[in-house]
Amino acid sequence: MEKLCALTFDDGPDTEKSSKVLDRLETYGIPASFFVVGNLISDESRPVLQRARSLSCEIENHGWSYDPMDTMNAEEIVHSVSACSNAIRKAIGEEPCFFRPPNLALSAAMFEVVPYPMIGGIAAMDWQGCHTTARQRADKILSQICDGAILLLHDVQPDPHPTPQALDLLLPALGHLDYRCVSLRTLFSLRGGLPPPGERTLWKIVPPLC
Repeated sequence: MEKLCALTFDDGPDTEKSSKVLDRLETYGIPASFFVVGNLISDESRPVLQRARSLSCEIENHGWSYDPMDTMNAEEIVHSVSACSNAIRKAIGEEPCFFRPPNLALSAAMFEVVPYPMIGGIAAMDWQGCHTTARQRADKILSQICDGAILLLHDVQPDPHPTPQALDLLLPALGHLDYRCVSLRTLFSLRGGLPPPGERTLWKIVPPLC
């Protein structure tokens, strides 16, 4: 059976940093899913999202801001998620299919009112404070890789941020291990379809069909 994984990125869009990640994806011919922050979508950053779509990447929901949502009430959660979806729709004319909670912080209220499946992932430890090198980021993923894994990286974080350089190590290594990187929607589609919203699951791995 073919081994699959899905490459995902958080915290963009940014005209410079997201573009460096897109440069790598274009070079290797690999799609990814970008979980974007709604208040970063602007006239300036919209072309970044449009370029991502032209490379068969997907744009997904990461909330309106970086603020964790596990302490928000239902009305605040709905506002954050809806505002981000509206910004995505305005930028690329498409609806997101998935939601990743900021900081992966969850609450019962979020499962009740967020209208998208919740996505986690195998982390590359590439966010602020990790102080990891490109090699360490790639190796962190490779040490945890398995069939159906959702890989969680960041296109936008404070400098120094060598995740683009980590992709130059990670993507060829995944190929040598016979993994095919697909978009998140493709991964779920090949393995039974999108899960329903409200399911109390934070997806890290999408297993093969029995």
